[in-house]
Amino acid sequence: MRCWTAQHGGESGAAPSWSCRIKLSRNFDHEGKPLLEKPPEETFCTVTNKSHIAACVTAAQAVLLNPTAVQSARGGARAYLPILSGKLPKESNAKEALGSADQYELAFTANKVVLDIDGAEADLTIIDLPGIIHDHPRGKQYVELVERMTKACLAPENHIIAMALPAGLDPETQAIRAWVREVDPSGHRSIGIVTKPDTLAEDAHIANCKLVELVCHRNGSYIGTSPAPNHDHHLRLGYYVVKNPTQEQLVQGITFTAAREAEARYFADSQHWASAVAKSPRLTSRLGTKNLRTGLSDLLVERIQAQLPAIRRTAREQLALISRDLAALPPPPGEDALQELRDLLGRFAEVMEGHVRASSVTEDRAFFQKTLTLYQAYGKKAVRSMPAFVVDRTLITALSTADKGVSLPPPDAIGTEEGDLDLSPWLEGTAGPKADASAMLGSHGELQRRLEASLFPQQHMPLYEVRSLRRKHIGRELPGFSPYSAVEDLIRRYKGQWSRHALECLGEVAAAAHELSGRVVEDVFKRYPRAQLSIGMAFSDYMEELVLEAESQIKGMLAKEDADVYTINDRSLRQMFDTFLGRLKKAYLRPRALDDDGQHRMIQVMHGLATLNLTFTSYDELFMAQTTDADDELRLMAACLAYFKVAFRRIADNVPITIRGTLLKRLGNKHGLVQALLRHAGLEAGPAQDAAVVARALLAEDEALAEQRTRLRGMEQRLRGMEQRLRGMEQRLRRALAALHAPSTAAAAAPG
Repeated sequence: MRCWTAQHGGESGAAPSWSCRIKLSRNFDHEGKPLLEKPPEETFCTVTNKSHIAACVTAAQAVLLNPTAVQSARGGARAYLPILSGKLPKESNAKEALGSADQYELAFTANKVVLDIDGAEADLTIIDLPGIIHDHPRGKQYVELVERMTKACLAPENHIIAMALPAGLDPETQAIRAWVREVDPSGHRSIGIVTKPDTLAEDAHIANCKLVELVCHRNGSYIGTSPAPNHDHHLRLGYYVVKNPTQEQLVQGITFTAAREAEARYFADSQHWASAVAKSPRLTSRLGTKNLRTGLSDLLVERIQAQLPAIRRTAREQLALISRDLAALPPPPGEDALQELRDLLGRFAEVMEGHVRASSVTEDRAFFQKTLTLYQAYGKKAVRSMPAFVVDRTLITALSTADKGVSLPPPDAIGTEEGDLDLSPWLEGTAGPKADASAMLGSHGELQRRLEASLFPQQHMPLYEVRSLRRKHIGRELPGFSPYSAVEDLIRRYKGQWSRHALECLGEVAAAAHELSGRVVEDVFKRYPRAQLSIGMAFSDYMEELVLEAESQIKGMLAKEDADVYTINDRSLRQMFDTFLGRLKKAYLRPRALDDDGQHRMIQVMHGLATLNLTFTSYDELFMAQTTDADDELRLMAACLAYFKVAFRRIADNVPITIRGTLLKRLGNKHGLVQALLRHAGLEAGPAQDAAVVARALLAEDEALAEQRTRLRGMEQRLRGMEQRLRGMEQRLRRALAALHAPSTAAAAAPG
């Protein structure tokens, strides 16, 4: 035999008649290395006639030893099944084509043939290993493979080791004895079986006497009558001697009973064994297959009795683990699928409401905080789309630091609190006309970086461009008057940018809501992949509906803003206009700062003017009274800056308010969201019966989860049954082993 065979026996309540399933276990590659993924065992055939087992096992071993031929054969492994329809089993054509065993593809394999027997007389597994080899023509790897296979099967504590050794060899010099001593040093689970005692000639007195002495020595005692020899290395459980039929007798169809009778005659007729038995009748218990069966049965009972407590404890532990895993699984779908779906949708809507409103339903505020961040990002983009003008070497903008919503300016912030920036430090070392300040704003990399960090507008207009724009609008106005169309034109040049930023903000908020809904849907409907997909699509449809509505409102609002220049806030506009005009005029004239002497003279001038009924309450009033050649352009700039300062706040707030009111408020409405999802999932309209059918289809449980529950329940049921069987296992085992003691005429004896 060049692959090992495992026989699993057990009582079968479902099949009172005897049957044996022969299976192929392929857990190793052709070099004997374990596979990363172990395939399931493949059923080769089912045998109901015990006389067919040998032929079927031989064919199964041939399959494992010829993997390439089996893979290319039509029908695979089943092509090698023996023909069992005749009186005697006959090899299949595929099996015959393989030739003799010496021609097989593999000399040995770590894969095994498994025999599952129903109706066996005892619950046990018998593992038949290949014979030990010390050399092989195909290479030393086969010697190592057999050694690994054998040692792996000897190691488990619940294995009883039966060593078959031919007569005439010293057991202690055999490799198997050394391996057994490694795994069973106390000898509590090892028995020696000496075979082929007839190969020792009757006149080989020394060899026969050594064999008799070996069998007489057991368990530290000596059952012979002569003085006990010094054999401390002998097996604790001793040796048995069996005389099985020859291969020729098996071919001739010798029965089990005849084989046992022939065995008994041999021991009775052998002068050495007859003499030894006459001197020590107890030696009879060590001779013959029947006595071997009795000894193995007694040992089996002893080992099972010793291991029953641990087996019961392991079964209880496994049952507790399986019960825990079952309790951790969600319950199976209920009877009322539509109501359960509504409950799940309610849970989904409740969680979404908690996220959207940052309510106590969920402790997670991440989504709400993300929307605030997106609104602030929109605000910053809107700030940078405001108008800005370059007058001489000063950049003047509409928004102050407070208007920008910047509570703590960055460390490298530039500009004044009012929103002006003196460009003189950036122009040091340059020469040329005043227009260079405007040109430098678009080319100086470091300055652009700091302008962005300080939220200065991206676009600016120099004084000379404003002058050019005003001249284009001069028409029928009297001298000294500026055309109002120039004001509208200048303002509209900065309009139209907010819409892009607002729609980007809407899209980002919608994307965040989509991402959130995906996580919530996955969590709430994780047991039901179909519902997960359907509700996810329904939510996407509803989101698209809300986004389109919000987009329409934002576009409509900003279209009205872009189409008109209007504010009812007259007083604030006038105040801002005056403030901006003063800042623009100072930038244009660049007056020197007054020292103490200059302030004293300024007061004297103001007193002198008062005597002429020209009253000025401050230096700023006096400064603003003077005229310049750029007054018309400065007034245009001041009007534009004042208007955008008023308009900015309403646009900056109204866009997030529209998103919150049209999109998020509805997503945070539990009842409305449930109804919308039912509608988009096709469950709101139509007969209730149809809706129930759809709901039942959506709540089809995940196959893996259902299979896991079924598997765990099956394991739980088997373990509970095992607990019951373990309680009476010792009694059942004794009955089964008692039946084993009676010879079976149908059993085939192994060759001696």
